[in-house]
Amino acid sequence: MATKQLSLRASAASRWIACPASARLSALMPYVEGGEAAKIGTAIHKLAEICFKDESDPMTLVGTVVEGITMTEENCDFAKQYLHAIFNIYNEHEWHCEGLVEEFLPYQDTPQVKVGGTADFIGICKSWRKLIIADLKTGRGYVDADSEQLKLYALATLEAKQLYKDIDTVELWIIQPHHGEVRKHTMTTQELVDWEHYVLVPAIENALNPAFPPVPSDSACQYCNARTICPAQANIAEVVATAPPVEMLTEGQISVLLTKFDMVEGYIKAVREHALKRMESGSVIDGWQLQPKRALRSWTDEKEAYAGLVALGLDPREVTKTEIITPAQAEKLLTKDQKPNLEALTSRISSGLTLARDKGLTQ
Repeated sequence: MATKQLSLRASAASRWIACPASARLSALMPYVEGGEAAKIGTAIHKLAEICFKDESDPMTLVGTVVEGITMTEENCDFAKQYLHAIFNIYNEHEWHCEGLVEEFLPYQDTPQVKVGGTADFIGICKSWRKLIIADLKTGRGYVDADSEQLKLYALATLEAKQLYKDIDTVELWIIQPHHGEVRKHTMTTQELVDWEHYVLVPAIENALNPAFPPVPSDSACQYCNARTICPAQANIAEVVATAPPVEMLTEGQISVLLTKFDMVEGYIKAVREHALKRMESGSVIDGWQLQPKRALRSWTDEKEAYAGLVALGLDPREVTKTEIITPAQAEKLLTKDQKPNLEALTSRISSGLTLARDKGLTQ
């Protein structure tokens, strides 16, 4: 029986490079449709593509439906910020730049493995001997410009367009409106080729090796949909479950356990979600049952409720309340130029201390 071709998507490169076995395990899992945030992100990318080709302003399309999503002012503003960054590439390079939008780039395609993905924007500036890979990120999770995904796009572009002799510098751009200005990472073509040789190629080979074990880590496990079948996740859960009583833990043991907790919590959440889906489809899990979530009361009709409460003798001032919106809510109502004025009206007060990773140490 022929082995099914393994798909290694560029968008998930940070995961399967950190844990090559995750690609094989994920291939065994059923397809899971993306959530609402992912659908909104896809729609914003499509809107940006449309406006790039039409040379139109995304803000004129507020309220229109793209990819099944009604575009809000924020959605359109994200697309506009992305296009502004893209056109800056042309301006900075005096328009001596070939631009490709939503370009599919195959890095490797064999009977065993398919590696590649679709880049948001590719700028080929031969006069400047520069390649620019720009990617729009609509989520809130911070994305570093030194991105495995973008490096893979860059390599695929160099190969597909036969640019190795024409490009000396590669710039990776992350355009993420939630985090302000465009972030850039610059590297030489040789540095990129070195990364390919020492990091990318070994990861692909290990992904194809059925004997290569899972390598759990925060970056590998956070969005991996194979957590419920991953033996390493089960082993970590066992380590946590068999740990000594809290009072007997040494500082070293505490450090190890804290490092593992994030991965265990993700594993536990994945198992709960999987169990719920199984039981909803008719499976029986000994000791567990489905029951409705706690019901929250709400007014059937607020106008009728108001009239009814006043009729019962309550003072109208008692049954309604007015309060100022939060800074986050206000920020969504303001224009981009108005938002800086919020700083003078707000303050940031910490509610106390919490544990956090020491970024100065290598785990």
